Amino acid sequence: MSSNVRPPKDDEEKIKAQIAILQGKAKPLKDVIADLLGEEPEQALVDAVENNILLAQELEESIDLTAILKSIQTMSEKWA
Repeated sequence: MSSNVRPPKDDEEKIKAQIAILQGKAKPLKDVIADLLGEEPEQALVDAVENNILLAQELEESIDLTAILKSIQTMSEKWA
């Protein structure tokens, strides 16, 4: 499974994504994070990842979820 997240490249891709969501083919972010981590994430982690995704969307950039998760976990360990 790829951990890259990016906005749709065109209207056709956006429509396909919306259709997939309506057909129930989308996964909640919490489930995607759980798949990547191999354990159920805390809601604070899900919220932090969601904020990173929203910022990337505003900047029209793609992000690597795995890299974001590692970064957040490293920061959390330093602050613990």
